[in-house]
Amino acid sequence: MNRLLHGDWMRRLRTAALGGATLGLLAFTSPATAATPTTSMLEGVLTSSGGSAAADGDYDITFSIYDAQTGGTKVWSEGPVKVKVAGGRFAHALGSSTAIDAAKLAAAKGQWLALKVGSDPELPAQSLHSAVFALHAGSADKLTCDGCVAGDQIANGSIAAAKMGFNYAGSATKGGPASDLACSGCVDVSEMKFDGDVDLGGNSFKAKNGVFSGSVTAAEFVGDGSKLTGLKTPAGECKNAGEVVKGINTDGTLKCVAALDPTALPKDGLNEISNELISNQFVDTIDGQSDVAIPDNTGADANSTLDFPDIGVSQDFELTVEVTNTDFSTVALTVLPPDDKKTGWTLCDPCGEKDSKSYKKTFNSSNLPKSGDLKKWIGENPKGLWNLKALDTSYCITQIPGNAAICDTKTDGKIVKWSIKIQTLSNKKIAINGDSYQSGTTYAKNVDISGSLTVKGTKWYGFFPEGSRPILYGKLIDHTENNWTYQPKYQYAHNLSVTNNSAIHQATPEIVWADASGNIDFGIGGDNYGNGNNESTRQMFVLFIKNPTAGNVTQQVCYRWSANPWAGGNYASLALNGSNLWSTTSNNLSSQCTNVTYPAGKSSVLVLKTGAYMWTTWNGYWSKSVIGFYNNSFNFSSNKLEWDYDRYNEWLANK
Repeated sequence: MNRLLHGDWMRRLRTAALGGATLGLLAFTSPATAATPTTSMLEGVLTSSGGSAAADGDYDITFSIYDAQTGGTKVWSEGPVKVKVAGGRFAHALGSSTAIDAAKLAAAKGQWLALKVGSDPELPAQSLHSAVFALHAGSADKLTCDGCVAGDQIANGSIAAAKMGFNYAGSATKGGPASDLACSGCVDVSEMKFDGDVDLGGNSFKAKNGVFSGSVTAAEFVGDGSKLTGLKTPAGECKNAGEVVKGINTDGTLKCVAALDPTALPKDGLNEISNELISNQFVDTIDGQSDVAIPDNTGADANSTLDFPDIGVSQDFELTVEVTNTDFSTVALTVLPPDDKKTGWTLCDPCGEKDSKSYKKTFNSSNLPKSGDLKKWIGENPKGLWNLKALDTSYCITQIPGNAAICDTKTDGKIVKWSIKIQTLSNKKIAINGDSYQSGTTYAKNVDISGSLTVKGTKWYGFFPEGSRPILYGKLIDHTENNWTYQPKYQYAHNLSVTNNSAIHQATPEIVWADASGNIDFGIGGDNYGNGNNESTRQMFVLFIKNPTAGNVTQQVCYRWSANPWAGGNYASLALNGSNLWSTTSNNLSSQCTNVTYPAGKSSVLVLKTGAYMWTTWNGYWSKSVIGFYNNSFNFSSNKLEWDYDRYNEWLANK
């Protein structure tokens, strides 16, 4: 056994913890008949930074081989391994811990060995020399033995055609194609095998029969295909009702889908299929608490909240704030989203120049806050409680011009207002951009009417959504027949019974709608109103109000009226549960307020009646007919009165 020391490997290497290492690489070789070595011995010397031998002991060393001196790819590595050092000297068999892939090592474009001692930086890599290649026994290029290599030791395809000592059958050159094969039937079909595609170029493939186990692809089929056999042609119809054929499956069966595939419609596609008449995309703006005072340098934040409803997923997100203070160079604004009540977003800190007194800004995907990510809410539902906090860290000096109007001894400015605006892809509502007509019945849990609602017909069967303000309406125009004392049959307010819905139904064949606070104005005719000779006009409003409490509840009701008692008894009156609360016989058009006390634990009927008379043959006399409520007479937010929808539905059914 020979021990080879390669002088080219004697190099001085430096590290941070140790002075360096002197290396020598050795390999153990043996006769050709022995097994190929699998390790390569490395010997070296570790020195301290002063140049003396490193202290005796065990060191953790990592050995790596790269394909380049610097910036190369690691081909092999082992370690860290414990290596014993005595008198500065050490020895280690490379490959003893992690086997060296000799073929991979030989295939590398270069071989560079690097050492790393403990946690110190890796030492510069040094080039390997021929000793290590003794591991690659397959490189015996000058093998001169006769018969010492068996056929099963030669890899398939490893001998090039130029190395062959004979020609292929039918070939004029070694390894050449059988271009000069001139025999007929000299090659048996069983000897033929195609390992790849056969390219005939521009030539045709002619055969009596063709059998293909895979697919056949052609740019064009010639003929009508009538003589083709074994083809699976689709037939029949879709099995389920309402389905259509979308295509043909690979097995020849029909591929059927619903006539309108819901998954093919984008979530925001309502406007596209409705000619822009229906949409589920909305822009909603929700306001936070306004006019929230900012403590003047107390260490406490001003805190304004905004409760964003569940209205859908945000497609665009925008936040706007407006704040006042005497010095925005010492003011910080922070927003806490529903999912973050500790850190939040810093909108600004500081929020302006010294002595600047107003701050108004809109934040969105192109105008971001100082910290925080507004973009994360794109595609998310921003529902929940939001907080805007303002912190003032300096005292207001009222002597500075303009400050006294903003601050006092306790506060300095305020959060004037703030809002969040989102474009929503809603799963809660749709918008109809045109008129809606239907011949059937509408059913809904809730209906929000922001404008007017007109009901046509003598009766309207439907529903009274929570928050709506339906009012029963009656109108009567009678001919007086030149008789001032003629009394037409008409239900007066004080004659309507609490329980007699039939009488109410006869007097009020229509429904009109007030706003959310019960305000409504009706006026028939202009200043020179007249229905014709000797006619009398009367109007009536009927309301059902419920008091569910154990005590009486008093609410002020303000109303408009007109009256002309000269003929036909056209008085104006307000009645509750069949008893007049107020009436007048004066000849005028006016308005006033009356306190109405609703009895405890029951439903009440409130009736307002007005009347005007017109007799054109008497000096062209005229009068206007007016009826209505104003001053939020039926806003029940401050008490527990309720709109009695059950009574209205009973009226609808004429019970």
